[in-house]
Amino acid sequence: MKNKRIILSYTTLGTESLSGCYPPCGEGRSPKSKDPVLRLFVAFCLFVLSVLLLSGCAKHEPEVDFKPLQMHWVLAEGEDETLMPRKDECVILLTARLMAEPPVQASSAGELSYKVTYGRSPENPKILKFDGICKDLSIMDKPECRWEATCDADCKVVVNFHNGD
Repeated sequence: MKNKRIILSYTTLGTESLSGCYPPCGEGRSPKSKDPVLRLFVAFCLFVLSVLLLSGCAKHEPEVDFKPLQMHWVLAEGEDETLMPRKDECVILLTARLMAEPPVQASSAGELSYKVTYGRSPENPKILKFDGICKDLSIMDKPECRWEATCDADCKVVVNFHNGD
């Protein structure tokens, strides 16, 4: 059934006759255009759109590209792994830290492979010490190939590169 216009006409006692058509004739305005709920909905949509635009344009921290690493862990001679209760947590934090380090990020090697010797620090047994060296001898002179790191009792990791020295 096609849309049909209904002509309304009525008279009330003591008033003039009102007539019109529904849906409205002429300008095409809907009787709901002045509905406060509709206005509120449109205002809400405009607000959401502006928030999305602003958040999309906001300055975001650039994501760090992680360089793929291969770590070959070797327990230092004379060390006892049972005396290193935080070793696993330190290894995870150290690996993540190394992948984001500028010398590693700037490396021309597609994937870096390290031999990492670890044990307790002789100065303070609560600190774990890690010595990393590239397994690929052809890039040994690169700054990313030799580093040492420590992991303290709070699992704070510090990495120092030897920069080819």
